[in-house]
Amino acid sequence: MVSQTRRDMLAGAAGIGVVTSLGLNPGRADSSNLFQLGVASGDPWPDNIVLWTRLVRDPLAADGGMSDAPIEVSWEMARDERMQDLVRSGVSLAMPDVGHSVHVEVGGLEPGRTYWYRFKAERAESPIGRARTAPAPGSQVQRLRFAAAACQHWMYGNWAAYHRMIEDDLDFVLHLGDYIYEAPSSSAAAVKQKVRDVPFDVPKTLGDYRRMHALYKGDPAIRAAHAAFPWIAIWDDHDVENDYSGSHAPARPSKLAFLQQRAAAYQAYWEHMPLRGAQRPLGPDALLYRRLAFGDLIDLVMLDERQYRSALPCPPTPPQLDRSRLVSAADCPDASDPARTMLGLDQESWLRHCLAEAPRARWLVLGQQLMFSPFARKLGSGSGFDTDGWSGYAAAYQRAVDLIAARPRRDTVILGGDIHGFVACNVTRRGDDLRSEPVAAHVVCGAISSRLGDHDNYVASLPDNPHIQFVDARRHGYTRCTFERDRAVFEFRAVDDVRNPQSGLATLATFATEWGTAGLRRA
Repeated sequence: MVSQTRRDMLAGAAGIGVVTSLGLNPGRADSSNLFQLGVASGDPWPDNIVLWTRLVRDPLAADGGMSDAPIEVSWEMARDERMQDLVRSGVSLAMPDVGHSVHVEVGGLEPGRTYWYRFKAERAESPIGRARTAPAPGSQVQRLRFAAAACQHWMYGNWAAYHRMIEDDLDFVLHLGDYIYEAPSSSAAAVKQKVRDVPFDVPKTLGDYRRMHALYKGDPAIRAAHAAFPWIAIWDDHDVENDYSGSHAPARPSKLAFLQQRAAAYQAYWEHMPLRGAQRPLGPDALLYRRLAFGDLIDLVMLDERQYRSALPCPPTPPQLDRSRLVSAADCPDASDPARTMLGLDQESWLRHCLAEAPRARWLVLGQQLMFSPFARKLGSGSGFDTDGWSGYAAAYQRAVDLIAARPRRDTVILGGDIHGFVACNVTRRGDDLRSEPVAAHVVCGAISSRLGDHDNYVASLPDNPHIQFVDARRHGYTRCTFERDRAVFEFRAVDDVRNPQSGLATLATFATEWGTAGLRRA
C-alpha cells in the first residue's frame, strides 16, 4: 500500500532527478555516460526486489559500444531519496554476454516500504530510482493502485502517457506486452500516422534486438516511469515477431531458424527489463509465467500466451503470411479442436493449481497479453473472430473459464492488452453464450502509442457482444487500477494528443467491480 502522497513523491523526484531526462539523442553517442538507458526496479517481493541497468557507450550500436571486458558496477539502496540512510550496497559485474546489463536481486528488505537506489561504474553515476517492496504475506492491505499498460510502437506516437503516469500515486506498473515493435510499417495509412522514425531494419539477431530496445529506452518518458515505480512485465508477439505462435512464425521459416530468432529476442528482452535470474532465457526458452503476492489483497498471476501456444488455426494457403485473420466459425472448425493449446500443458497445469487452491488473497488478478473474452466482430453479413486471440483456441479458453467459474468467491479480475483499444466487459460462463452469467471482470488497458484498432468495427459489433459494456479505440493511454477490499476501480486514462510528448490526459471512462459479484459496471 502506498504511504507517500503524490506530492511527496514528486517533490523527492524533483530533488534527486528521478524524472530528469538523460537527453539521449539516437543519432549521437555519449561515451562518458554509461547509464544512458536509465535504471529500473521490478518484480517486488516483500523482502526482495530486482534493480536493473545496462551500461552502454553508444546505445544504438549492436554491442552498445562496449568492449568484451566485464565492468565492475557498484549499487546502493537507501531509505531516503538523498541516499544518506543506506540499507544495502554491493558490487556486481556487467558481463558482455548479457549486453553489460545488471540485474541485482536485493534481499533483506522491509515489506511495503519505499526505497531509493543508484548505480556507479567507472566515473559515471546513474540517476536515482525509486522502488517499493510488496506488503508482507498475509498482512491486511486496504488499497493498492497500479497502472496497466501495453503496446507502445515507437513510430506512431510520443509517450506523454508515461510523463503523466509518473504524476500518479502508484505501487507499480503492470506492462502487458509489446514493449517494442519489431517492424516499422510501410503502408500508406501507416506512413500518414508516423510521428518519428526507426533508424534501422527489422531485427533478427541479438544485436538487432538490443538496438531496438536501446532505441525505446532512449525516450525520457519511459525512463522516468521505470525510475519512478517497480515494473512487472510480460512479453507479447511484437517483442519477437508479429503473430508468432510458439515455434511458428508467419513467413513459415524453418523451426530452427525461427527459434534462433526467438532466442535472440528473448535474450534482449531480459537484458533490458528488471527481471529476475529465474527469468533469464536458456536459448529460445524462458520461464516468464509467475506469481506475485501483495499482502492479503492481490494474488497476481502472470501468464505467457506466446511461447507455448499451438500455431494459429486455419492458416491461409502459402505463400500468404500466416498472420491473424478475421474468420467465421463455420470457416474455421480447427479453432475448436480440444488438442489446441494457448498456454501449453505445463503452464495450463500450473494455472489450474493457482485457481483451484485455497485463496491466497482477497482478489485474484490474471495479467495476460490478449483480450480474454470473445469479441464477435462484424464480418460481411455475419460475424467472425481473430485467429490470433483466445477464440482461435476455443477449447483451451473454455477450460480456463471453467477454472475461474469454479471459484465460489467471484474474486477474479482479468487484465489484457493487444487490440489497441480500451475495453470493459464481463467473462461469461460459456464462451459460446455471451448472455450467460458473468464469472469474472475483464479490462483491456488500451495502447500507449500503437496504431489504434478498428474502432468503427468494434462499435458496430457491440450488438453481438452483450457482455461488453464499453469499447473505445480512438484514444491512446493506459488504465489506472485501484483495488480495495470490497471494490476494484478501473479508469481509462487517455492522452489528448499522442503526437505531443507533453500532452494532457483525462479519464475517458471509469468502471468498477464489487468483490463477490462478478462483472463490471459503469462507475
